[in-house]
Amino acid sequence: MRYSLLIVIIFLLSHLSTSAQSIFNAVCQGNVNKVDSLLQHNPLDIKDDRGRSLLHWAVGCQQEVIFDFLIKKGIPLNQEDNQEQIPMHVAIRRSDTVSFGKLQQLQPDDTWVNQYGMSLLVLAILNKNKPMVAKLTEAGVEVNQVNERGSTPLEVAKRTEANDIYKLLLSLGADESKIRIITMKGKYMGQPPPTLTPKLFAPNFISTEESEFGSIFNAEGTEFYYGVDVNGKNEIRYSQIINNQWSKPKAILSHERYGYNDPFLSPNEDRLYCISNRALDGIGKRKDIDIWYIEKNKKGWSVPINAGSNINSEGNEYYISFTREGTMYFSSNGKAPKKGKKADHDIYYANFVNGAFQPPVILGSAINTDAYEADVFIAPDESYIIFCSTREGGFGRGDLYISFKQAEGNWSKAANMGKAINTSEYEYCPFVTKDGKYLFYTSNQDIYWVSTAIFDELREK
Repeated sequence: MRYSLLIVIIFLLSHLSTSAQSIFNAVCQGNVNKVDSLLQHNPLDIKDDRGRSLLHWAVGCQQEVIFDFLIKKGIPLNQEDNQEQIPMHVAIRRSDTVSFGKLQQLQPDDTWVNQYGMSLLVLAILNKNKPMVAKLTEAGVEVNQVNERGSTPLEVAKRTEANDIYKLLLSLGADESKIRIITMKGKYMGQPPPTLTPKLFAPNFISTEESEFGSIFNAEGTEFYYGVDVNGKNEIRYSQIINNQWSKPKAILSHERYGYNDPFLSPNEDRLYCISNRALDGIGKRKDIDIWYIEKNKKGWSVPINAGSNINSEGNEYYISFTREGTMYFSSNGKAPKKGKKADHDIYYANFVNGAFQPPVILGSAINTDAYEADVFIAPDESYIIFCSTREGGFGRGDLYISFKQAEGNWSKAANMGKAINTSEYEYCPFVTKDGKYLFYTSNQDIYWVSTAIFDELREK
């Protein structure tokens, strides 16, 4: 996931109807009496807008009493969410052996092994949870299966450097000969260029079983930066082209407590900007999400530097992009309080003058609404702007929208980018390559790309 579990829970609750919000909130708070009362008016198999059941929430919020209450009520054990994941997946994601053990014991037969075993095993590998891997293989999950990406569990373990799990799988009969060697060569990693139909970018090299998002190439197309979720914490990885071959991605910004994501290069590429919950002193407790950057120097990159109080607030700042002149576009929910609470995210810009960012200016109603607007990409010449919004009438939980600069200098009313881009899932983190040919974005925790020729159709509309 791109955000922490707490942020995801708050986000989900804010986008549910009042009745549904109340019951999921009550589950997460462990309020049995309220859940029981609300079930008089809501079905036991109710789902949130991500398809997650009450049992998903009970496991995710670590509410054991609610878990037991729902089981006694007869809640279905294996309701799938929109990503075809069941409560067992949530238990593994949280390394919750108690809930997983209960769910396993409650299964009427071993159907779950054949239907969900592979995805559960891969998730345990990604979390580097060796005991859970052992538990799943003991339950009968086959170690030489191939998933929908063509990967075996052993290949996933090797790719993610889960060395102890790799050795365990070998001892259980995993076949090393089934591991593919993935190499990428040439411009855009040698991938066949997409047309008006989005394509997964660099499968099994960049877009893998992990959750990837927020990607950017440098101007020459020789460096690639992107965010990855690692056990609920984000890091920024980097790959470069050496002798026409792309290096294995490695972490360039990672920390045991703080997360880093949404990388974006400054116009002259001497700074890499990102967002982080890093403490201002770099050693304290995590704080709200701010915009940070690192600077290139003779030794590589500097330590992270906060972008300053003109940009950052007591709320959260997300995503960054720049015009050719260095004006920063970003989103914030801490700049415009409404009726005693922070407003939802809106999009701002801040000019860069004499080496410092000026106080931000909020964009008008053609872009911002009462809904969530964030993850903004601004064309270097400011001819168009792309961003994510959760406004009503979209295709999914979050869609990409586009607005074009009009002759008089105003922004056109933002338009949904349509079903060619947007799905029932969440689309975000847009970036257009320096040559203007391709739009990169994230969908369902993978990175996709598509020809910017799609903009012509949208401009005409």
